[in-house]
Amino acid sequence: MSGKIGALSKQTAKAGAWTAGARLAGKSVDFVALIVLARFLGPSDFGLVAMAMTLIFIVEAVMELPLGAAMLRVPEPAEEVYSTAFTLGALRGLIIAAFFILCAWPISIFYGEPRLVPLVMCLALAPAMRGCVSPKLVEFNRRMDFRRQAGLDIASKTIAVSTAIIVAILTRSYWAIALGTILVAFVALAGSYWLAPMRPRLTLKAWPVFADILTWNLMSQILSAINWQADRFILPRFIPPAAFGRYVMANDLSSLPFQVLAAPLGTPLNVAFVNAHQNGSLRNSYLKASVGIFLLMAPILCFGAIMAEHLIHVFLGAQWAEAAPILTGIALACIGSIPALPMAPLAVSLNKSRQITFRNLVEFAVRVPLTIAGILSFGVMGAIAAKALATLAVLVSTMMAVKSMIGLGYRAQLAAFVGPCAALVISALFLVYVSTLFQDSTDIVMNLVRIGAAGAVYVVTYVCSVYLMSRWFGDALGLTGLVDQLMSRARLRFRT
Repeated sequence: MSGKIGALSKQTAKAGAWTAGARLAGKSVDFVALIVLARFLGPSDFGLVAMAMTLIFIVEAVMELPLGAAMLRVPEPAEEVYSTAFTLGALRGLIIAAFFILCAWPISIFYGEPRLVPLVMCLALAPAMRGCVSPKLVEFNRRMDFRRQAGLDIASKTIAVSTAIIVAILTRSYWAIALGTILVAFVALAGSYWLAPMRPRLTLKAWPVFADILTWNLMSQILSAINWQADRFILPRFIPPAAFGRYVMANDLSSLPFQVLAAPLGTPLNVAFVNAHQNGSLRNSYLKASVGIFLLMAPILCFGAIMAEHLIHVFLGAQWAEAAPILTGIALACIGSIPALPMAPLAVSLNKSRQITFRNLVEFAVRVPLTIAGILSFGVMGAIAAKALATLAVLVSTMMAVKSMIGLGYRAQLAAFVGPCAALVISALFLVYVSTLFQDSTDIVMNLVRIGAAGAVYVVTYVCSVYLMSRWFGDALGLTGLVDQLMSRARLRFRT
């Protein structure tokens, strides 16, 4: 049994490494593009595109269909299953595109921005293309083979970003961002049929395969979409485009660790939890996944929060300086949501999607009223405070759902994070002290060297703290044993 669990952990780690590596490469491309575009375009340009994209993101998230997760539960899908998945995806994309083409003018009136009409109409092409991607890509996921998907993601991002940068340099127009968004979807669509060929056919014969998961998913996605984008939907009504652009920039930067590290792990964790459930090791697997993701992501967000002013100054320039305190607030607010990330794959693997809906309902009940009240009273800072309180509600509801699904008690869930949280606090305090030693400088190279040196010291401090705290408070991942083993091997080699 232990051999099977070990093999499963290795397979999951390998799959996660591929997906996370691909996402890291893709987001690295995005980050380079962000830096370049920020130099040629201003906060108002980003704010304008964000107004259009926020509404598209909301509707697209509401209508998100977990077709891949449903197909993974079918051992050997027939062609009817793939055709039904294609039909559902295509209908979703076309409905979203048609909706926004019809609503472009009312949206521009709501925000008092006539430039949104052509912008929204063009951006509506992206979800239409995303809905028609080949469903047979899921077969690579079934085999835990994420290399092809990784290559497709990197290729689509590279082509789109390169084009957007060229257009931005030549035109200094916000249309460069819109063009990049559309090109990513187009290249991904074309590449999916090159990697996983199929002849699209419209049918709903295999609807029962998708019915259960889509029924619960619809309610869950409606709540999730509103929770995710409530602040970005309301803020533009009360602040100018430039201020909104700075908020969006800070929010996007703080979400990078989630997009790079957490999002790609959804499918591997889903498969891993299904297998762990069969092997009787689900509780242990869930704790390992939750603690492992926290150990990886929390220090990144903490570093961004503490070093926000220096990072914004070096990478984006003086015109973005007001985004620094926003980045600090959002990054700190997001740390509390990290332990809740593996809960959704766990619920899907157990066919208990209603638990995700319950969690989203709790978040909705907290986030939306607090966001409205916070923005009306305190503007951007009120939106950040609402995000922090909603994160706490998500954490509590996640613990309740996990206990209900796999019987893992609250004390066991909390105890696993005592050591990691203590290590994070120790390294964060050390980084705060190091950052006070920085002196203002206009030399970008010198500032980069200082940030790199601070980051290196921070990483070393964090790793040492994690090791010590794991010895004192418990080690869910077995890190101390691994380190001790490596040190023993090193001593033996040194002696010989």
